[in-house]
Amino acid sequence: MDGVLRVIEYGGWAEFKRDLFLELFDDGVFRPGRYLFRGAGQADWPLTTAFDRQFAAIPLERRMALWGRLIQLWREGCREAGVPAAVIDDDRQLWALGQHHGMPTRLLDWTTSPYVAAYFALRDHVLAAEYAGHRVAVWARPQGVDVVSAPSMENVRLRNQGGKFTLCRAPFASLEEYVERFATDVALTKCVLPADDAQPALSDLDAMGINSYALFPDLSGLAALATMRARIAADP
Repeated sequence: MDGVLRVIEYGGWAEFKRDLFLELFDDGVFRPGRYLFRGAGQADWPLTTAFDRQFAAIPLERRMALWGRLIQLWREGCREAGVPAAVIDDDRQLWALGQHHGMPTRLLDWTTSPYVAAYFALRDHVLAAEYAGHRVAVWARPQGVDVVSAPSMENVRLRNQGGKFTLCRAPFASLEEYVERFATDVALTKCVLPADDAQPALSDLDAMGINSYALFPDLSGLAALATMRARIAADP
């Protein structure tokens, strides 16, 4: 995918912090609203939605028919549950509402912060020993017309995470396949860094106020933060 997918290899966390904005912005100054970011716990994971992952064994044509049926059932259920008509009649809001409440959709989660994306990419490395030695990725993509938000003014998690969704209507299994087919310029940047830096990186992010309790401000987030800090403190 030369020309539409750019891959940048970083030697470590310090290099990522030093050079990322120089790669993405002409003057090296971060500008909110220019890019969306997404963390991947393994660098070779494709940018695939929860729906396409869950039903990957079903051929694409049948899978798209299943998607149509799922949305029909969700729309009918929302109407019966009293969800406002403005949400029910807007596909983007309807999908985002389902995504927010755990339904597998053809939306991809993104954040407006590269550091929040890095947190999600790195946290599993510290909490699961089997991830030792692999590489993680932080994806960057320009914001576009396909960006949507969940219709909830009380969604503290989404607000704290700078959460956004991107919408995929086309019958492709991953975003990489889509941009390979249609993009004419760099549409995705994949920043790869070693997961061996997860502990110092997560400590650094914690000092920035980016941790599980900030992103998930409830007791489950607080428990995850305590677990993370204890795990980092236990390792030399």
